[in-house]
Amino acid sequence: MLSLSLLIRFERFTKRNQSAASQVLDLSKVCLKMRSRLALRIAVILQLTWFLAAAPLGTDVGVRAVPDKSTATPIRSSRFNFGRLRYRGGVPGYIKNWYTDYPNMDTHLSRLMQRLTNIDVGDPAVVDLADPGIFNYPLIYTVEPEQMVLSQGDAEILREYLARGGMWFADDFHGDDEFDQFVAQINRVIPHAKIVELDTTHPLFHAAYDIDTIVQVTNDAIAKCLECDQWENGPSGKIPKVFAVHDDRGRIIILMAWNTDLGDGLEWADDPAYPAYYSTYAFKFVTNLIVYSMTH
Repeated sequence: MLSLSLLIRFERFTKRNQSAASQVLDLSKVCLKMRSRLALRIAVILQLTWFLAAAPLGTDVGVRAVPDKSTATPIRSSRFNFGRLRYRGGVPGYIKNWYTDYPNMDTHLSRLMQRLTNIDVGDPAVVDLADPGIFNYPLIYTVEPEQMVLSQGDAEILREYLARGGMWFADDFHGDDEFDQFVAQINRVIPHAKIVELDTTHPLFHAAYDIDTIVQVTNDAIAKCLECDQWENGPSGKIPKVFAVHDDRGRIIILMAWNTDLGDGLEWADDPAYPAYYSTYAFKFVTNLIVYSMTH
């Protein structure tokens, strides 16, 4: 008795090879005229033999067999859902924490993507490290990552998430001190992580929109204060940069947007007083990242 997978492959093969199938059908007609059950059986055998002989020429060469039913928990939706990581903060109740810019940043991003791209976007979600559902998100977002305090268990889950193909994106941390604080948490997840700077020649900057300049997006208060310094945390916070950690295959597993506040750019996207230039850049950058994370 043929297995379900073989029947499916047979059906597809027959559709792709109409001329071959017609020849078999012609043979079947001849057999019917002969009113011979033996001839009918020969026709079926010929058709199956034709399929089995040609199948190795397809895309299955060298691919090991897989069970008909996946043993993994199925993803409930094919939609992209933006996932914000809820983490333990070093200062409970402090304005800088996992909830900075929440929920407007997440909602605005999702609605803009629904309107301006062909990506099927669902509702944004807040994701906990203890939730097994975290593995259903190709990308998780962390704001104010210098505030994180990862336990050993947290670090192990994040390490497993990245090893399974996930990407961790950190935004809105400024200056050398906050950079070093976040790197300390990264090293709990990926010991001795190699952090490299990316420039705009990297495919990430051209995954959906072409970005030729890394922009320093400022928070709402700074953007509306023309006499204020347009950066945070002293001189080391002046120049925006993008950094990455790669796995052994060269895939980005951690992306760091330093000295910029993409979250505010999206949170205040509906505010006429906030610079549209910042919101536009933030949307393009994060959209590129989402497309990149779903295709690499």
